[in-house]
Amino acid sequence: MTGEHRVSKGLFATDEIMVQGFHWCLDVPKKIGLASLVANILCKRHNNALSELDAAASDAFAVFREAVRLNHVRQRIKRQPMWNVQRLTIDGPRLERWFLKTLINVSFGGQWTIGPGSHMAGSVSCNLVEIAFGRRPFENGAGMYTIAAAGQQMVSEDRVTITPLTQGSNLNAARFNFRGYSIFLNLLPEVFGMHGDANLLHRNVTHNWRVQGRLSHAVLIGGWPDVSAKSANVSK
Repeated sequence: MTGEHRVSKGLFATDEIMVQGFHWCLDVPKKIGLASLVANILCKRHNNALSELDAAASDAFAVFREAVRLNHVRQRIKRQPMWNVQRLTIDGPRLERWFLKTLINVSFGGQWTIGPGSHMAGSVSCNLVEIAFGRRPFENGAGMYTIAAAGQQMVSEDRVTITPLTQGSNLNAARFNFRGYSIFLNLLPEVFGMHGDANLLHRNVTHNWRVQGRLSHAVLIGGWPDVSAKSANVSK
């Protein structure tokens, strides 16, 4: 067994982070070294097999940082007839699997059954394990959703928060704040819906950034086959 980082260490630019929500820091955030936020969940071989997902999450963080940087730079430029639109891409299927891996990492051994079914509390089904390792896909509406809402405001910083969504003793979904982007991961084999003004965009999606009222750059989260693309305006 080897120590698996509960949240990929490559996301963060420093060796120390603030952590809150585990049993030892429920009410007050604590500063710890990145090397301390680990759990013995996997053997070395299987841990290494998931390293591509850590890289995908780090790449996505870098894309979101660049989108924010470009937004700030262009806000300071005098009005122009047209922007040279920049298009930034993120590997959606691997990022989706990273959300699943991370949700398992922080929930394994806890009070909930991870995913649908009646297996033991704190454990995860074989189906979800196979999805995390890329051996089978999410199906029938399960997987990653991006939240898009009118007037959406984002605080883009090196932060990941996870809010579990449970039904009875089962952990069936989770909401992630992933560097300012709101992401849902649905573990149920059905279309995930929510009430309110927000739209949930399943999988392939383009986030359009507008500066001075015109399209400046776009973040494309894609790569799933046979899924139509959606668009969302996330900055003005």
